[in-house]
Amino acid sequence: MDAVGAVGWAVVVAAVGCALVGGVLFAFSTFVMAGLRSVAPDVGAAAMAAINRHATRVPFGSLLLVTTGLVTVLGVVAATRLGEAGMPLVVAGAVVYLVGGIGVTAAVNVPLNDRLEAADAAVSASSPRAVPASGAGVRDVKVRATSPTAERDQVWRVFLGRWVAWNHVRTLACAAAALLLTLGLVTLVGG
Repeated sequence: MDAVGAVGWAVVVAAVGCALVGGVLFAFSTFVMAGLRSVAPDVGAAAMAAINRHATRVPFGSLLLVTTGLVTVLGVVAATRLGEAGMPLVVAGAVVYLVGGIGVTAAVNVPLNDRLEAADAAVSASSPRAVPASGAGVRDVKVRATSPTAERDQVWRVFLGRWVAWNHVRTLACAAAALLLTLGLVTLVGG
């Protein structure tokens, strides 16, 4: 236990955090998005928008925040100790997680989520309303429901392709980071 030390235990927690985040992302890459793709666009888009709203909350939002903070601190600490066993692997794991996991999330997936949320909210905000039929008088007013917008359906189609492709990148980055951190720990303890 003493051989591991505080940095070693921090690496254990960070590796587990990266693996857990990667596992959640793996679920989306392998079956969640396939399920959402298999339903009508309005159902899939609304479900994904709801999932995105919940993803930032406890427990997943906390897992992301804690893992990102810990990996950042470990990366800085390890970078100041590159001559020690395992530290280059810890730095590599931190960089892979922060760039491939968190960086891709911030640069690609979150903007796609925001765009989907806005498109879905615009459709939700529109409600059926009475509009006069062409050439109709006041007594001939017919109710016409506003259908889901073509824009939202287009956003959903683009979202599915791009979001899933980049989610694969995030999944692989988190798995690679967990592996690199674990190898760094093994080298640290064995070195």
